[in-house]
Amino acid sequence: MPTRTRRGGQLSCALSQTRLAIIQTGENNISPENTFLFDLDGTLADTAPDLIRALNTVLNEENRQSISVDEGRWWVAGGSTRLISESFALHPSVSAKSSFRDRLLQHYLTGICVETTLFEGIDDLLESLDSCGSPWGIVTNKPTRFTIPLLNALGIASRAAVVVSGDTLSVAKPDPAPLLYACKVMNVSALNCIYVGDDERDIIAGSSAGMNTIAVNWGYGKPEEIPSWCADHVVSSASEILSIHR
Repeated sequence: MPTRTRRGGQLSCALSQTRLAIIQTGENNISPENTFLFDLDGTLADTAPDLIRALNTVLNEENRQSISVDEGRWWVAGGSTRLISESFALHPSVSAKSSFRDRLLQHYLTGICVETTLFEGIDDLLESLDSCGSPWGIVTNKPTRFTIPLLNALGIASRAAVVVSGDTLSVAKPDPAPLLYACKVMNVSALNCIYVGDDERDIIAGSSAGMNTIAVNWGYGKPEEIPSWCADHVVSSASEILSIHR
């Protein structure tokens, strides 16, 4: 799999000879026997509208101007801490402990799936995996108290073979432990898993766990930065994931 090296101050990908041969011959080492694990926010579901709405409620309470979803969606990958940090010009260490963040999270919890939807093609992707008997799971940094209500509202909680939230273990992504824990619960080898995400930490976690990785470009990671993540695959639509799976 790609390894990460520094060249001239820039992060670059170094491919093993085996992986390079696979790419050059056009072969693909992902098969229907593989198990998919997915990130949640920005990968399966577009949660930005409800998170930004909760943020705007706090901003309005403080007599500050609201922001648009387009303006704030790039902050969503950093969670509530990043949203507050950017909006109130606070250092992340201060933002993480601020009452602004506490209020944002409370507003979000009470309206967690008002405008949130699965991204285009995701439901078809999950139905395809279900229909061919391929188990799949979710590994997210979102805390359990938000993850489960959201998955229930989206109607996919019972379909996932495993759900690992950001507080399931004592560590979260980019540490590979949550992904390895998901494999243990599902009784599958990490070498037979593919992790799909929209943030660099997803790719770092998946690669560190020994998994193949897929980066999606419809989430909250800036498209121009994705090549530097060294994912095994980059896709622009959920149907491309299906084609890789087949």
